[in-house]
Amino acid sequence: MFYSAEQGKRIHMEQSLLRSGKAADVNLCQYKNVSCVRCCLPHIGGDSYVENPEDEKGTRLNERSSASRSGGARRYLGPRNAVMKFRNFNPLKDPRIDASQYEDAFQDVGREEMERRFSERRILFLAIYDPERPKQSLLQYMQAAQENEGYKYKPAASAGPASLFLGGSVPTKPVRKGQLPECQLLGFINGQGRVGCIAHPVAETSRGYDGRDAAGFFNHTGGCKNIGCEASKEFKFLSPSAMKIFDKAIDGMSWYEYSRHATSVLVYYLRSYDHVLQQLDERKRLEGLTMESVVEFTNALYDEWQGRDTGRSDRRRLNSKCMDSLDILSAGIPIAEAIMYIALDSCFSRDRFAVQLRKARELIERRVESLL
Repeated sequence: MFYSAEQGKRIHMEQSLLRSGKAADVNLCQYKNVSCVRCCLPHIGGDSYVENPEDEKGTRLNERSSASRSGGARRYLGPRNAVMKFRNFNPLKDPRIDASQYEDAFQDVGREEMERRFSERRILFLAIYDPERPKQSLLQYMQAAQENEGYKYKPAASAGPASLFLGGSVPTKPVRKGQLPECQLLGFINGQGRVGCIAHPVAETSRGYDGRDAAGFFNHTGGCKNIGCEASKEFKFLSPSAMKIFDKAIDGMSWYEYSRHATSVLVYYLRSYDHVLQQLDERKRLEGLTMESVVEFTNALYDEWQGRDTGRSDRRRLNSKCMDSLDILSAGIPIAEAIMYIALDSCFSRDRFAVQLRKARELIERRVESLL
């Protein structure tokens, strides 16, 4: 999609407002004892929007896809198959949930197959890698891994999204089911089965040497900035209250489940309802709630929300009397609260905003009190 200069200016203003405040010192890629490797596994799949059977009856497939791209979908599948209802607000994604630029690009091969590869790569890496000759031995490892797996890596094409199709790990043998492009540096980085880049300087395998850019899938030194992971940017701005639910949601997850189900929908969902989570936390109610009970609570709030302009598409809303997202974000109310109203798909009128805001706050207060 191409934006005009004015649209681009508004988008940057929205993003600036959206991420106001101090970011927490947390990393979605490596969080506690789990790692997200979704950007290195373009075929891992993940969360997605869920069509509403009542709304979609008689609708053709291409029309449903168009509705999803335009933000028409409001139901997303999160961890443990929890259906989460909210309007995803991410203007740079128009608004579309993406964990990375490569999300859902290929068929998922499954956890068991990937862990088999990870184990073989770790054994091979430790057998070849020489910390006294890191660069040379790393290249020797890559060559051996390519021969072992049947993939040929082309570093000359390892720049940006095009590397996924022009170079990357291109099979030298006929592609069979389960044989898909991926980086041979992705494997078990320690003896405890933690997944990551075996050439990363903090990995046990690399012994402090950073060999990612020397032989990796593409340039990784910039981390999430280079990958284009919007979820990682939003993750840093979640409140401590939202992080409590995040911790509950990922409890017991493997690297595979975490990469698939904790790095897109869950982050956007928590960002959307961060305001009400903070209110519950202030009343000492959040500790006793599971992720599922929180989702049930927010879904009920979404369903009963008044003032939603359900009869209009996002494009027609721009020409209606409803305040757009930037208007709501600029209304002088707390940012988390403003984002929640956007997530609830609120249609505030500019000339009645004060009255509608009071009613909205009263409804939120009633819903919070109902849990006490």
